[in-house]
Amino acid sequence: MRLARHLLVAAGLASVAYLVAQTGVETLLEPLRALSWPLALFIVLPYAVVAFLHTLAWRLVFARASLSLRRLFWVRLAGEALNLGTASVGGEPVKVYLLRPWVPLAEASAAQLVDKTAITLGQVLFLAVGLAVALPWVDLPRDFVRAMITLLGVQIVAVAGFVLVQCAGVGAWTQRLLARLGLAAGARARGFARFDRTLAESYRQRRGAVLACTLVHLVGWVVGSLEVYLVLGWLDVDAPLTTALAIDAFGTGIKFLAFAIPGALGVLEGGYMLVFGAFGLGGGLGLSFTLVRRLRMVAWSLAGLVVLALLRTAPAPVSAEVTEG
Repeated sequence: MRLARHLLVAAGLASVAYLVAQTGVETLLEPLRALSWPLALFIVLPYAVVAFLHTLAWRLVFARASLSLRRLFWVRLAGEALNLGTASVGGEPVKVYLLRPWVPLAEASAAQLVDKTAITLGQVLFLAVGLAVALPWVDLPRDFVRAMITLLGVQIVAVAGFVLVQCAGVGAWTQRLLARLGLAAGARARGFARFDRTLAESYRQRRGAVLACTLVHLVGWVVGSLEVYLVLGWLDVDAPLTTALAIDAFGTGIKFLAFAIPGALGVLEGGYMLVFGAFGLGGGLGLSFTLVRRLRMVAWSLAGLVVLALLRTAPAPVSAEVTEG
């Protein structure tokens, strides 16, 4: 597994290097120089709102009214920092672990899985919104439109399958697998059963909360498209907000295909080059934008790692500790 991850990272870096070489370093740096001081605002402000919205969506799937939104924000920031380098999965167990002093393991794990499903479904809806916004007003290449519609269908099927697997009892399946290895006896087996019950309750008895979580995530994705709009505006590219929204919806949709690649290296860059080119803005500008977004991702990930270090060293409040019972 580690070897495969290293190979994927190496392939991603090679792809980025190839795209940079094909575009030309000077062509790539020209729009980056034009950004200058606005780059700092780009890195901080829009994503701060996006991160808050995604945290708010996550909070909605917890049944505990006392759970602090601020605490969730820091936990999510720390987990997402690890996700950047581990194909979007390494940070999820860390989020659950960091919540253990306040939320039982089964509840935190179920809420995390529901939120992961909701944020993915929100991204699928974002792609659909992008198509609805772009198709009537933008003359896009037919092959590109067909590819985006196909991608939307693939995502719908993938999310539906993910939900079906959860409803079939993912905890019980995991417990049986571990039992064959002699690792799922006693309390651990009861924990998996409790996880399945909590997960089922979320989908059957708290559907309103799951729907609200999905919609807030959708709003977060839409707000994230402000990054595209701001960069285009700073570069004096005349593009309406709807175009920026569609560009980001398509670029984010393509990134979905790179779920197994740490940081979506290569795929993110190539995807935005393709999308910017389809809108007649040039692949070079798409690559420049992606590198600016990479700077934002790295900056926030570094902040997340600092938060992770602080959370790990801070003592848990004894009065708030929760047992599984």
